[in-house]
Amino acid sequence: MADEKKYRYDDELTGSRNAPPYQPGMPMKERIKLVHRLNYSKEEVVKHTANRAVAEMVEHMQKEGISNTFDRFLQQHPQCGYGLTGACCAFCSYGPCRVTEKAPLSVCGKDVDLIVAGNALRRLASGMAAHGAHAREVFIALKAAAEGTAPIPVRCPEKAWAVAKVLGFDTEGKTVEQVCLEIADRFIDDLQRSLPKRHDTIFSLAQKDRSSLWEKLGVIPVSPYHECFEVNNLTSHGTDSDFESHMQAFMRTVVAYAMTTVVSTSLATDIVYGLPRRSKLNVNLGSIRKEGCINIGINGHAPMVAFAVCDIVGTPKVMEKVKAAGAEDIKLYGMCCTGGEFIERDLGIPLVAMASSAEMAVATGAFEAIVVDQQDVLPGMMHVARRFHTKVITTSPSGRKEGAIVLELDYYLKNLDKIYELAEQILDIAIDNYRNRDSSKMHIPDIQAKVELGFSVEEVARLFDGSMPEKKIHGLARLLQAGTLRGIVNFGSCGNIRGAVFERNQVIIAKQLIKNDVLLTAHGCSGMGLLFAGLAHPDASKLCGPGLRQAVENLDIPPVLHVGACTDSTRASQIMAYTANAAGQANPAMPFAMVAADPAAEKTMGARFAFVMNGIETYSCVQDNTLASDRYIDYVSNRMRDMVGAALNWNPDPYRTAEDILRMLDAKRTALGWPVRDFTIGTKEEIEERIPDTVEIGRSFCGL
Repeated sequence: MADEKKYRYDDELTGSRNAPPYQPGMPMKERIKLVHRLNYSKEEVVKHTANRAVAEMVEHMQKEGISNTFDRFLQQHPQCGYGLTGACCAFCSYGPCRVTEKAPLSVCGKDVDLIVAGNALRRLASGMAAHGAHAREVFIALKAAAEGTAPIPVRCPEKAWAVAKVLGFDTEGKTVEQVCLEIADRFIDDLQRSLPKRHDTIFSLAQKDRSSLWEKLGVIPVSPYHECFEVNNLTSHGTDSDFESHMQAFMRTVVAYAMTTVVSTSLATDIVYGLPRRSKLNVNLGSIRKEGCINIGINGHAPMVAFAVCDIVGTPKVMEKVKAAGAEDIKLYGMCCTGGEFIERDLGIPLVAMASSAEMAVATGAFEAIVVDQQDVLPGMMHVARRFHTKVITTSPSGRKEGAIVLELDYYLKNLDKIYELAEQILDIAIDNYRNRDSSKMHIPDIQAKVELGFSVEEVARLFDGSMPEKKIHGLARLLQAGTLRGIVNFGSCGNIRGAVFERNQVIIAKQLIKNDVLLTAHGCSGMGLLFAGLAHPDASKLCGPGLRQAVENLDIPPVLHVGACTDSTRASQIMAYTANAAGQANPAMPFAMVAADPAAEKTMGARFAFVMNGIETYSCVQDNTLASDRYIDYVSNRMRDMVGAALNWNPDPYRTAEDILRMLDAKRTALGWPVRDFTIGTKEEIEERIPDTVEIGRSFCGL
């Protein structure tokens, strides 16, 4: 943690908690008090959330007696302070053990530093397993498309050729199918390998200075499968009890997460399902059709079945069934990261919810079916769906829900060749269920935002005088060097309801940054929050500083470039890396940052530290369950900066976090000899109460 600074503006909401600031050596009771006091009531969420559609639905659900995540969160109060700070170990049946000043060791003899490091390491491995499951499905889809064993087309062959070249494959005389098969086999081998060998993909896809540094630090992984195996071995009963060894495994697992379950996954997804395409769309709950339309929500992360449903939803055969059911149309709506995959590819599918707000979408009563695969589909959705006619259909054996209809790809993927038959069955269930809709139970907030999407690395390179073969984006480098842009910052990760008001922190930070000429990229659930706030539309340039405003208005693009789903952090990191290459600098020297304002799911542990390992400072407002260990906090907040050129920063106040980022960007610019001008910090009235013109709020919101 950096020394306390003199900040220009303090968040009234965070400051009202009277939470003691973190200080090394503080008593455990003060650490627990800190994390407890940073929680917010449902009433505070309704009043302060940046997403007014969510605020309206929380109040509507309360009136109807329908519980949601915010209700259940309050029912958990007070949450266990030892669990919140990471001072609890439940790995073996000696425990659970909690360590305190009076009892500084667990039954087996672990101290608080080892307990916190072990908890963080297992959480990281769990997140990597989740992204790895997503990766496996995409790689198998690519292999099946190449072999012709499933009716899955290769939608972007040019991406296959480009990836093959980067991986060093000899493509002379080969068909695109043969090239795709080689790529799939390479990625699958990298994912599952147990026999140590040179990790060719890492050395092909990572920046050379990064892979050389990782090799020097001894953190080149064997494979994600092996690192998951090793993390659970290393932290198992009586095995590794060396804090430094735990943290080396931590960094090794982050590299496996970043390069194989994220970068490779994003590349394979683009090959199979196509590059992002520029499009304009309305998002949020107000984009749901109220009358005459069969509505289907698609939720999750593994898009194989979802894209099959999308492919056939508008076909004459399906539309004939829709008309016979008495409806005029049938429409898909995206939720969470499968929704993020859809909206980037100009498929006309609005995004209506992120992971933590999907229950609110179901509570509109407007959905005939919710089709889910795996990850971040909260089980509470089932409790809400039972209050309506909505059918929940699961498509993955890894993501079943109690009481849901099971129409899934077989565990062994034996029925992959029947994927379109599966998609048709799903649509038939939704169409047949339309007759059970009760319009009197429907409540759809009249709130939506206009967005412009589809910013692939290729598109950003085209816009800003870049060269994909050279891996350089010259235009962005020139704008940074001239001081027109102060920096580039990426937003990713979750939307949390603990330690934060839902969707508020990332929107405050984003508005402060664009006000000060920082170009933003965004992906995943946190990026969706910026979409719902109306910041990803060219008209949001009115909120920008003069330099950024000039840059985006010249190109008629938004100040927030949305790059996709959670694994599409790949695009954000490539944009940064290619800009650094054009400037002749390494990542740690550049005015770059990553913001994961409100991390929640286990995957976000890897997501944040992937940017850190790539030399990019990363910022959060919600603390991991690690506050009990000063040694761990010092390692990730200070020592990692010495080792890899960047670290994790935490400040619960979003106004202070924005200022910390701006100070850091200016320090980088000063070190490079690039022009620096003072920044300004907007007040609550300017940042929170000024709603962009791109957000359309109807009269249905009871609070206005």
